[in-house]
Amino acid sequence: MKNALEKLHETINYPDALPEGAKAFSFVVDDGDVKARLYDGKLILSRVISHDDEALQRLAAFAAGRLLREDAVLAWDERSETLILWQECPDNASAHELKSFMESFLASCDWWLERVSEINVPAPAFPDIVIRP
Repeated sequence: MKNALEKLHETINYPDALPEGAKAFSFVVDDGDVKARLYDGKLILSRVISHDDEALQRLAAFAAGRLLREDAVLAWDERSETLILWQECPDNASAHELKSFMESFLASCDWWLERVSEINVPAPAFPDIVIRP
């Protein structure tokens, strides 16, 4: 019987081979690495969102609201000093559930990456306008 990582790899028709008996694998998706690993009966996907520790402080305001919409979680990884997004799925999920899981995770990544790109964009400056009657 295939584990969740093997089923996910097969379901999305990923072109690179999955090593025999692999418990972890990196999928290159949308110019970024989505790391998948099996841990404690779950398949966990994660992706680096930013290397800037200040991004966590600015993005934390969105985190609570996003938890109500999706299952992906924003977190600071102290080992690699990166801001990551992660999500887990049961290891016994069907192929259809795994495909939906991957799609929703990638959509979450896109949303968070857009927020990160907005952090360093300066706010538009509007000139002071005097309106006279």
